[in-house]
Amino acid sequence: MVARVKARYREGISFELEIRGHRVVTDLPVDKGGNDAGPTPPELLVAALASCTGVFAALFARRNGLSPEGIEVEARADTVEGPARLENFRVRVRIPGLPAELEGKARAFIEACLVGQTLRRENPIVVELTR
Repeated sequence: MVARVKARYREGISFELEIRGHRVVTDLPVDKGGNDAGPTPPELLVAALASCTGVFAALFARRNGLSPEGIEVEARADTVEGPARLENFRVRVRIPGLPAELEGKARAFIEACLVGQTLRRENPIVVELTR
């Protein structure tokens, strides 16, 4: 599978993303020059980590006879300078009713989430400019 996203300029500094027919708008807050029409690109990166972690938590729950109802994930990252980037990613997962004896197995399974695995590795990015 190839992950493919198209970003098209909207107005100001916002873009509309097209992902398999779904549409998401990104922008910056007003104090950063945007109109706050949607989350910022870094927020979407942290959101991708949170949602991927949640999917893996739900899969783990179902595979182990637990209900995924009530699963909550909070992901955070610090913005740092030199060069500007996100780092110190942290994820907190709440799985109601998770037995203590399954905690280690749950952590290992959840840590296999694709977005988390990607963020743990150094990935070269090729930028091609066209006219």
